[in-house]
Parts: sequence; structure tokens; C-alpha cells
Amino acid sequence: MAFVDRVRNICVTPATEWLVIEQEHTSPSELVVSYLAPLAAAGAAAGFIGSALLVSVLPFSRSVGAALPIALVTAALSFVLTIAGCYVVGLIINALAPTFGGRQDSAQAFKLSVYAYTPVLVAGVLAIIPVVGALFGFVGWVYSLYLTYLGLTPMMKSAPDKAPAYTIVVVICSIVLGLTIGFIMTLVAGLGMLGAAIR
Repeated sequence: MAFVDRVRNICVTPATEWLVIEQEHTSPSELVVSYLAPLAAAGAAAGFIGSALLVSVLPFSRSVGAALPIALVTAALSFVLTIAGCYVVGLIINALAPTFGGRQDSAQAFKLSVYAYTPVLVAGVLAIIPVVGALFGFVGWVYSLYLTYLGLTPMMKSAPDKAPAYTIVVVICSIVLGLTIGFIMTLVAGLGMLGAAIR
């Protein structure tokens, strides 16, 4: 399926799109290269531009030149952690499947993790305007939780009555992972800004 069609369908008609995705035989590496990496790169690029502009106007930053290395490192880290985060969530989904009447399938779990994260990835493009990007990122994250709920039964064959509990546990694990990633990003950005201020 075409890239744009998949993005649109998983966001607009997720219940039917999960049934299509479940039948596809896409390897994790192919999914990263053809879908996850382009979306993550677009968000990272937007974040780079947005954070470079933001840091350059802060009172303790002397120039855009001082802000660029910070923004570049943050963007690169964002790209890597987005892909790593999807892998980790996929591992969690797969490991929990038997607990909720599902079947373990690492490829399906990874597809579920990646495609359910689509709204957050799409919202990441708005990071070019930091405050707006953060707001839409939160909305995208909430919607991604709903997509996860819809996808657990078709993708992992979990019992429909156990899907809510399965979703809650995945969400809790995702929140912990998200907070960890957020802490790392904040630490890197904070150290970079401190370095810029000292110079």
C-alpha cells in the first residue's frame, strides 16, 4: 500500500485498516525503512528547525550558530529514540500477548507498535512551532492509544474482552518509556544550552 494511503487510512479508518495490516507480510526492517524512518525523520527535521529558532531567541543564547549543534544533536537523538521506542513497545506488546489471551508474534507486535504511533509521528512535523507541536503531539499520543486498543485483537489475537486491560498495561509501559525518553531529551538539550551559555 502507498505510504500516504497508509498514513491516512490508519488515522481515519483504523478499524478496517488493522484488518488489512494483519494480512500483510512486512518485515520489521522493511517497515522501518519504508514507513517509520521517513516519518521519524520528518519529525526530527521539524524539531531541528523549531528548536534552533527557539534556542536562538533565548536570552542566554548568543547566536543561531550556538543553537544549531544543540538542535542537531536533539534531532538526531529524537530520530534514534523514536525507532528504538517503537521496537521496545513492540517487545512489550508481544511479551504480554499470552497474558491477555493473545498469541505472540513479534512481527505483528512491531507493526502494531509502529502503525499505532502514526498520529504522534504525523504531529511531529508540527514541532517546527514548539508549543503547537507539543500540543498536537499530546493529542496524537492520546489517539495512538485508541489505535492500539483497536489493533490488539486483530493483530495479536487477544480476547476482545481482555483488550481494554491489555491496552492499559501497554499504555502504562509506554508512559514509563516516554518519560524515560523525555528525560534523556531534556537532559541533552539542557546540557547543550548550558554549554552555549558558558561559551
